Amino acid sequence: MTRIKGWEDIAETLSSEVKREIAEEYFSEKKFLEESWETYQKDIKEMDKLEERLLKNVCRLVIMLRDDELIQEFKKITGFDLKGCYFQQILDSENIKKILFKRLGAPFAFTTKNRFVKLFLEIYKDLQESVKAYNERLKAFQEYYEELVKDTEAFHKRFDISTILGFFSKLSSGEQSEIGEIEDKGQIYEELSSKLKIKKAPPPTAIYTGYGEPRPLRDISGQLIRLAKTAFNRHKREGKELLDLASAKD
Repeated sequence: MTRIKGWEDIAETLSSEVKREIAEEYFSEKKFLEESWETYQKDIKEMDKLEERLLKNVCRLVIMLRDDELIQEFKKITGFDLKGCYFQQILDSENIKKILFKRLGAPFAFTTKNRFVKLFLEIYKDLQESVKAYNERLKAFQEYYEELVKDTEAFHKRFDISTILGFFSKLSSGEQSEIGEIEDKGQIYEELSSKLKIKKAPPPTAIYTGYGEPRPLRDISGQLIRLAKTAFNRHKREGKELLDLASAKD
């Protein structure tokens, strides 16, 4: 009887050790993945600033072109649609103009028209850069998101709570436990498994839209210059006001 009792003690010790190791590994990996999701959700807010820069350039170009006809022509030339910012409120709001153009900096040229054209081209160039930066970061976040989802699903598959608790129950066979006294263990395990699941964030593409990249300036500069000149000729007063804001010192 002593030998049997001694063996039971060893078995109980081994059972406890196995449970402890599994629990430690489970909670260690779970914590790591949860922290990774938290970091992802903090880091992806960087997209807000990138999109803000992009949309400011879109709105600046809309305000400079003003006419629907010219905005349609811009799309034909560049392959980029400005319609997302084409609202009468934006065209009429002095406050929005100040926010977008004040102290932006107006390039040097001998005539007001050429200053307007140069500013238009500079904004277009920044639009190109901002769209590229935005799309690259969105792609990187999407890839990181997919990697996190893959790791999270692999974790849940490897550490299936129902299976683990069933295994623990077998190790503890003969012992009385709260769950052991309840008939429907399966339901208890499923509920616990659901509560312990790692919460996944929505994908980046569910929050942020990808933008088509405008054509390179070097390929269409002549067409854009003519478009900007047409816009200035149609709206000289508004064009001069924008240049004054851009070159303002205070």
